[in-house]
Amino acid sequence: MQRYIAIIILFIATATYSMADTNGELIQRIDSIIDNITQIYGKKQARIDFYKSMAHKSQKPETLLSAYDKLYDEYFVFQFDSAMVYADKAITLADRIGDKFHHDKCRIEKASLLGVGGLYGEAVALLDEIDSTRLDNELRFDYTIAYYFIYTYWADYCHDYYYSPRYHERANNYLKQAVTMLRPTDSYYNFFWGEYYIYVERNDKRALEHYFKTLSTAPIESRWYAMASYAIANNYSANNNNSKYEEYMLRACISDLLNCTRENLAMQDLAMYLFKKGDDNILLAERYINFAMDDAKNYNNRLRIIEISQKLPIIVSTYREKLSSQNNTMRFALLGVSILFVFVVVLLYFYSRQNRLLARHRHELSESNNLLSSLNDRLNTLNSRLLDTNSRRERLAKLYIDLCAKYIDRLSKFETLVKRKIKVGQVNDLLNTASSSRLSEEDAATFMNSFDTAFLDLYPSFVDEFNALLRADEQIVPPHKGRLTTELRIYALIRLGVKESSEIAALLFYTPRTIYNYRSTIKSRAINRETFECDVEQLCRVIHS
Repeated sequence: MQRYIAIIILFIATATYSMADTNGELIQRIDSIIDNITQIYGKKQARIDFYKSMAHKSQKPETLLSAYDKLYDEYFVFQFDSAMVYADKAITLADRIGDKFHHDKCRIEKASLLGVGGLYGEAVALLDEIDSTRLDNELRFDYTIAYYFIYTYWADYCHDYYYSPRYHERANNYLKQAVTMLRPTDSYYNFFWGEYYIYVERNDKRALEHYFKTLSTAPIESRWYAMASYAIANNYSANNNNSKYEEYMLRACISDLLNCTRENLAMQDLAMYLFKKGDDNILLAERYINFAMDDAKNYNNRLRIIEISQKLPIIVSTYREKLSSQNNTMRFALLGVSILFVFVVVLLYFYSRQNRLLARHRHELSESNNLLSSLNDRLNTLNSRLLDTNSRRERLAKLYIDLCAKYIDRLSKFETLVKRKIKVGQVNDLLNTASSSRLSEEDAATFMNSFDTAFLDLYPSFVDEFNALLRADEQIVPPHKGRLTTELRIYALIRLGVKESSEIAALLFYTPRTIYNYRSTIKSRAINRETFECDVEQLCRVIHS
């Protein structure tokens, strides 16, 4: 009897929430939101600008703390680095005015942010510095739940059979403590009880009840709505209900998009689900996984970037295979049209009774054959270029694999060295070894050489086309064949779409100021300074054999 009652409750909750939406309509809504994401980000940026203006105009500590707190909330799942800036500002101000409450509150928020950003050890260390016995009830809950989230993220990051279970156990212990502090009036009350029943009690039905209550009370653009939808989707997946899994994963993605949440897992899970669902969804899967990767990069979330990097090649490879299949279909269609054309010409030839008309038809047929031969020659040329491009991609893939293998081997050797040094007590020697700049210099050199090889293999005419944009007496000649100079590497990255000096500096191990100076110097040597960098972006549009 209880079983039937629980089923009826779940059915009613699902029916009242989902209304008449279908999964197809939800996908259309996601696509519409992605197409208009700039407008949504614009509204969020307007709120951020308002709080920044409030902080700039006021010198009152209370107003500044409020503004910093608002800015932290706005940036928390939107941009890691900016959120960290305002968390640190709030901590500094609270320490300066002796505000104990905000001192602890801001440190808890910073620890939560470090956990989201993948700095788990630093996050735990920061929380360990706080005396929890002196916290009030509200901060004690935030303090405890921060531990829960950090150890949960840490367990997901490890994803092994040794550390991951231990961190999950610690997370559950903190969750047990946190739910005892919940009040029914808290906006997150039902969500965390759902977490408790799903992870501690292992009671899916009770967990779903609380998750659905969260959906009925939380706005769709809130994080609690997105997180509850994601939890419901995984619950349905565990019970092999794929239709409901897809529905609530779509709702989680919609909520994340409306909330401008770049630190999310729903979009990449949805992409993998659509990819596995069938070839008809490859285009959607490719779009969603690339959007998720852009979000992870913009937020600077190491865990999400690693997760997506493991999934992206699979989807992209299948997407390319689908395009190749479509190209083959087009070739067969072209062949069919050509055959039909020849057939029509032949019919005209046989039905012609006049010698002059027959001669003219023969001439037209000859011209058609010549045209077909020309088209075949062009098609063969295009096929050769396609084969050459595929060969270059294979070489790039091998270069990438070799580079990864090299670093894996180096990390393995370094791990062995660390273990040996620690066992024999040579800690100082180990510290000296780790502090040496030789490894980073070798890594940088290896990366530069690999980048030069890969880029010139893909764009062999880049140096010549680049020099064509410079004055004759200012052209750049690489000192070694197959290698680029620093200036050429900078504009090689610009050709690849990396335009910001800060991003280029990070990739080439320089400061942004140095990169800016290089760009200014080269631009002064250009034939047309106004359009120089735009011209660089248009180089090597045709890949020559």
